[in-house]
Amino acid sequence: MATLSYNSFLWNSVNLHGVHSPFVFKIAKALLTKTNAPVKTDNPRVLSQEATEILCRIMVNLKCERMVALGEDTTAINQLIRKCAEELNHKIWFLSTFAPISGNLDMIYISAMDSQAILPQIENLSSNIGSKTVCVISKIHNSAQAEYDWETLKKDPRITVSIDTYHLGIVFFRPEQAKEHFNIRTKTSKVADFTLGARDLWGLLYKQS
Repeated sequence: MATLSYNSFLWNSVNLHGVHSPFVFKIAKALLTKTNAPVKTDNPRVLSQEATEILCRIMVNLKCERMVALGEDTTAINQLIRKCAEELNHKIWFLSTFAPISGNLDMIYISAMDSQAILPQIENLSSNIGSKTVCVISKIHNSAQAEYDWETLKKDPRITVSIDTYHLGIVFFRPEQAKEHFNIRTKTSKVADFTLGARDLWGLLYKQS
């Protein structure tokens, strides 16, 4: 984890109480609600332990059942998702883009971060994406190029809600909602909450002065 990159994320992040959009509040609550048994990653190179826990929370707390995994490390990701579902007694159906898919997907997982590769993949699934479809993207802070690609992806007009958890990126396609971006902390910390609360108070006092 790059300390400078993480500190920048943390300084610009909010917790559950800093989210005012009802839809994003629901997502933030799902990100913060721990599952009964944290699933251990078998391959930290593919997905870190923090990212694994967040992915499982998304899947279980948002009741994602119909899903597609795309990009690099697809086999390893499918195995990890299946392991999470089995340990948490959650039903899932893996669908393949090699056959026609009917209806909306609950979750799309895309390995690696390359905006030039991701956007065509999203376009190919456009008929299966609804306002509740969760699109999860890995490795958004693994390098300067990955961070650049994440910023590029967020600007796509089809994406109206984007959430940076540092370990994973999450985007939604909700034409009924104004474009918004959030950095959301997925771990509670009294020190971070106090420090960032002081930041918000200082900002409020500065505006009023």
